[in-house]
Amino acid sequence: MQGLGEMVLLMPSRRRLARPTETKKPTSMRTSRLVSLMIAVIAAIIWMVSTYANASNSWDPVNFVLRIAAGALTIAAAAEWLVLSVRESRGTGARARGSHVATAVRRSAGSRTALDDLFLAAGRRPTPAQDLATVTGGSAVVVVAYLMERKVRRVSLRVGLDDASVESLESVLGAAPHRLFGTQPPTRGAFERSAYTQLEGASRSGAWSIAVPTADVDLLRYVLVRAEEIR
Repeated sequence: MQGLGEMVLLMPSRRRLARPTETKKPTSMRTSRLVSLMIAVIAAIIWMVSTYANASNSWDPVNFVLRIAAGALTIAAAAEWLVLSVRESRGTGARARGSHVATAVRRSAGSRTALDDLFLAAGRRPTPAQDLATVTGGSAVVVVAYLMERKVRRVSLRVGLDDASVESLESVLGAAPHRLFGTQPPTRGAFERSAYTQLEGASRSGAWSIAVPTADVDLLRYVLVRAEEIR
C-alpha cells in the first residue's frame, strides 16, 4: 500500500514536468509579417533594377534567371504577407474585444467582408436566417457595429443568448434592460452608411445610439429583447 501511495503522489508531478515540452512558444505573427513584407519589397526592387538594366530586352541568361526568381519571390512573399495580415487582424480584433467575443463562432451575415468570404472553405455567404438559427441553437455570432458617440467608434458585439453575449452587449450599450425607440439611416461616420441602420435606444446606464449592418437589425432586436430574460 505504501508503494501504491508513492506512485499516486508521483503521477501528478510527472504530468507537470511533461507539459513544458508539449507546448512551443509560437513565432510572433507580426514579426513574420514584417519579414514577408521586407522580402517582397527587396525582391521587387531587385526585379525592377534587373529589368531596367536590360531595358533593350536582349538575351542575357543571368538577367533572365534573376528576373524570374525575383518576380516569383515577390509574389510568394506578398501572398504570405496578405494571409498573415488577415490572420493577425482577426486575432488582434478578438483579443481586443475580450474573451466573450473571441469565443464567437464567426461574423454575422451583415458583418462579413470580402476577405472573410474568400477564406470560407465552402465559399458560401451566411444569411440572416442562418444567424438566427445559430443564436437560437445556443451559439453566437460577432456583429461589427459603430457606436454613434461624439466620436464614432467601431465596436464588435458578441450576439447570442448566453451570459458572455449579455456581457458584450452591456459593455457597449450599458446594463440591461435595453429599450429600442426607433431606427434611422446613419448620417455620419467613416463607414459604408448605406449598408447600416442606426438604432436609438436606452439602458439603465442611459441613452445609446448604434449603427449596425441592416442585415443584422432583426437579430439584434431579438437578442436585446431576450437579454433581460437571460439576466
